Amino acid sequence: MMGLQWYLMGVLTIFAWNGYLWLGRHYRLDWKASLGLLISACTLLVCFGWSWASFAEGEARSGAMGLLLFGLGGLMIFSGTWRAFIRPKKHSLN
Repeated sequence: MMGLQWYLMGVLTIFAWNGYLWLGRHYRLDWKASLGLLISACTLLVCFGWSWASFAEGEARSGAMGLLLFGLGGLMIFSGTWRAFIRPKKHSLN
């Protein structure tokens, strides 16, 4: 069960890296946007790992807390990064 978790976390890391490369091709990413994306990706990976491990051990409250705290935090960081640093610079790519 834990081996599957580590495998899926590796797959999610590859998806996050490919998403970053895709965003870099379509949007201008400065250091603030890259840092925000890195922090949100790390937070979402912690959310996935914490919640999976908690649910696997039978600690449903801890898993739900991990989903709320880390998952919502990661989505809020991503949303703020998108709105403040990525979306306004789409047309300045050329």
